[in-house]
Amino acid sequence: MEWTKATIQTTTFGAEVVTGLLMAAGITSAEIIDPCDRVRHLEGISPTWDYVDESLMKAETDDALVVFYVTKDDDGDLLVEDVKTRLNIAEMDGMGKLTLSLESADEENWANEWKKHFKPLRIGKVVVVPEWENYPPASDDVVLRIDPGAAFGTGQHQTTQLCIMAMQEFVRPGDLMLDVGCGSGILSVLGLLLGAEFVLACDIDPAGAMAATKRNATLNRIDMNRMAIKSGDILNELGHELLQGEKHDVVVANIVADVVSELALIVPDFLKPEGIFIASGIISERLDDVLSAFSGGGLSVVWQTELEDWHCVVGKVL
Repeated sequence: MEWTKATIQTTTFGAEVVTGLLMAAGITSAEIIDPCDRVRHLEGISPTWDYVDESLMKAETDDALVVFYVTKDDDGDLLVEDVKTRLNIAEMDGMGKLTLSLESADEENWANEWKKHFKPLRIGKVVVVPEWENYPPASDDVVLRIDPGAAFGTGQHQTTQLCIMAMQEFVRPGDLMLDVGCGSGILSVLGLLLGAEFVLACDIDPAGAMAATKRNATLNRIDMNRMAIKSGDILNELGHELLQGEKHDVVVANIVADVVSELALIVPDFLKPEGIFIASGIISERLDDVLSAFSGGGLSVVWQTELEDWHCVVGKVL
């Protein structure tokens, strides 16, 4: 298969907004190349060093790049045009040029490039491990193995990390869990690894998301009798039929603020009494809208956290 590499020129601030726009367009694997990230990393570890070159501790510019890949075909072209439209609508101060450039990408080299960037990532007691890495777990580690090459989500993005943090707090043994917009299925798989009895994974993508979810479930030796993977939009009547009136202990949605706000108004219908709604994919500018939707849907906020201008909100049925 042939691929097109798309690069958006923006800023440190704009990169977070752009990745949110890409997620809204259905593109949830993207790489941010930001010199400021290097500076933040060096500042965090510099106390353990005897000497740090001051030139490394400065970002010459706040320019950043957001890189993503699409298939080199009509579907890929449509995605690129959709992204261009969203960028034009989203233009605001502080986001930089927002220029989008395209180039061909060899599939083999592209796959190998991904591998360079994905190393085991610890999030609390959960360790997200690419399938090619040999990771010896500690006794209390929850190891989540993933196939980034086949996934829409890898655990690296702030929104996914926030969900993983929240799930460690709220998923309990024996829970029934619903993962809305499951993408690569890593949150569905994690729910089972954390002790959930059964997970229903839903996504509007009838092929890619379902295949990626099955792949990641297989990597983690999940008993598929404990998981159902369905395609549909639970925001419409057809989607409601997918749930067949089932009530869940936990609903997880790592999507975008607009969808989270819509879900918050109806998610109590899918939750048991005292049920939990974990929502992420919320940029700071949209947090108040989401909190208002939680209140309107009859959800009491019981947990809230932030990671680099992304937010996770957890609500309980009143």
